[in-house]
Amino acid sequence: MMITRNRRGGLLLVAALVWTATGCSSGDNPGVSAANAQAYTSQPSKTWGGVAISLPVNSYTVTAQEREVLSQAVATLANDCMKEYGFDWPAPLPPSPRNLNANARLYGVTDPQSVAVFGYHPPLPKGMTARQAEQETVKQRAHYANVSPAAMTLYKGDGPSSVKGKNVPKGGCLGETRRKLGLSDAATIDATFNKVNLQASQQAANSARVSSLNRRWAACMKESGYHYEDPLAAAGDPAWTAGEGGEGSQDSDAAGTAKPREITVASKDVKCKQRVDYVRVHSAVEAEFQNKLIEKNVTALSAARDTWKSALTKANELMGKRG
Repeated sequence: MMITRNRRGGLLLVAALVWTATGCSSGDNPGVSAANAQAYTSQPSKTWGGVAISLPVNSYTVTAQEREVLSQAVATLANDCMKEYGFDWPAPLPPSPRNLNANARLYGVTDPQSVAVFGYHPPLPKGMTARQAEQETVKQRAHYANVSPAAMTLYKGDGPSSVKGKNVPKGGCLGETRRKLGLSDAATIDATFNKVNLQASQQAANSARVSSLNRRWAACMKESGYHYEDPLAAAGDPAWTAGEGGEGSQDSDAAGTAKPREITVASKDVKCKQRVDYVRVHSAVEAEFQNKLIEKNVTALSAARDTWKSALTKANELMGKRG
């Protein structure tokens, strides 16, 4: 598994060749504008994956569920385009089961029930075994494995200007579909969101309040003989990633199931977070920095949010016309 930004990555469920604008998905929180930016009050809700954390900037992008709707629409409509050129393009895969809130691992593990089974590994989707999760990963990887080079270049638009006597749209079938949804510049729509998200995260991490918070958490962990400077160091211990590209060999199975020591450390991690009120304090500090950055970037953020919402409306309309 991978560690990205402040959260531990989820199951490796590959979404091959489907559009994805860069950036983190949002939680379902109300909008925050420069006019009503204010101090953050945490109202966490428990999920199997941990505490659901909602931060101000999240309202300026699409939720994980909305992004999935758009992804499915792009894949389906692009496939329709491919068929017009006589290519038997694979139908889009159904959404993969997920049960982690978008920000559930923002500050590492937080759910005692989850870590008691999975340690630092992300919990499996409800009702799915580790073997089934592996099979899902293999299926998604193989989804486009047998696509011909000719079909691939048509899909992406980096091949001949015409196929079977018919002009290829700019950017191929994928580019044409993006334009239909108003997402021609999908890769940069979230640019300001990502900038605000990253800058606020870095500012919070470097702040005196979070530095003090990390020291208190580390002191709590040290009581049990575990030496980590902060929760991300604990979650990123290579001992937990054996068989997944990590360096450990005794504390994790290749299948991604946690062994006793990982579970013990992760459980202590959660208890220490609870003792020092880690999630509430860290998220409050990060939200303060976000609000300041939102005030400076509210025009670009609002434009991006409007683009996403418009794309969702168009996606639903176009999919509805397909019957």
